[in-house]
Amino acid sequence: MLGVQPIYHYHVREYTMKEVISLLREAGFEITKAYYSVGNDLTFIDADPEEHLRISGFKDLVRIALKRPTKLNILRLSAYPIVKLRPSLRQLVVIVAVKAREHISRMPERWG
Repeated sequence: MLGVQPIYHYHVREYTMKEVISLLREAGFEITKAYYSVGNDLTFIDADPEEHLRISGFKDLVRIALKRPTKLNILRLSAYPIVKLRPSLRQLVVIVAVKAREHISRMPERWG
């Protein structure tokens, strides 16, 4: 956020939901459910451990940001409505898949 890599200092490839679904289907999986999770959008905040257990929505983020107005809490509070309106901006892609068929690797035709 804001041009700073918060945890890591190397390039990380982030896949879109469409790319992950495509990879899973190519590997022989059948997709049963796919969605963007709000888990990290509600929990990656600066709060006491017991406060984390009571977080269930936007009202709790407001309460915590007012109680402890750190930069992280204010950014989370301002970002939450945006990620609710545009789910593809959320941090986690969740896909549930079942192995539908045995994957058969094919060698690409090189000279044909």
